[in-house]
Amino acid sequence: MLSTIFASALLALTASPIPVRSQADIHNVTGLAGTWSSGSGAVQTGAGFANPVNFSFTYPKNTGISWSFTDTGFFEQAEYQFRSNGSEPSCITGVVLFQHGTYQFLDNGSIIATPFAPDGRIQVQDPCAAQSNTITQFNTSVLFSSWRIFQDPTRGPKLQLYRFDGAPLTPQFLVALPPNMLPTQVLTPNNQSAAVAKLRKLTFIVLGTVAGGAIGALMLVL
Repeated sequence: MLSTIFASALLALTASPIPVRSQADIHNVTGLAGTWSSGSGAVQTGAGFANPVNFSFTYPKNTGISWSFTDTGFFEQAEYQFRSNGSEPSCITGVVLFQHGTYQFLDNGSIIATPFAPDGRIQVQDPCAAQSNTITQFNTSVLFSSWRIFQDPTRGPKLQLYRFDGAPLTPQFLVALPPNMLPTQVLTPNNQSAAVAKLRKLTFIVLGTVAGGAIGALMLVL
């Protein structure tokens, strides 16, 4: 159902992409380029968060989200979230995920981020699951319906992203310019076939376990 909704929304948005640099001054106090991080800034993209080559994460001290963008059309996404279970309060699920790839502006101001399929990683820690700690490949395009950058009087530029249904994500603040990112290229090219196979098994995790956190907080579109 969610895939159908997204497909319909994407069809309505398909248009000639606008060059990245032309978006800098339309409705913002600064350009999109840089590393942005929510809350205390504990979660940030770059080498200190994920290593897709050896399937590993370095856990931050606090939860949060982080997005990085370049002026040349590349992005990186990092997330560390907890998800509660209303029926089983002790079964709190922890999720960390990483993706990077390319992004484009559409002519209505929305953003579509398309990851490098082999490189995405997601780790789910669920003390109540048969496998309490799993890490696998992850590949999910992200559609932001709109975005704004405001000037916070205390912390400076503040990025507000809106997911495909218009709901706002957690605000993020500029923490690095130029952005802190892994190399903007496919880092694990030999994992393409394995990624496709594992992602088929991830459908329920993405729609169920990650839906409340990743879709709600990061506007992941499936």
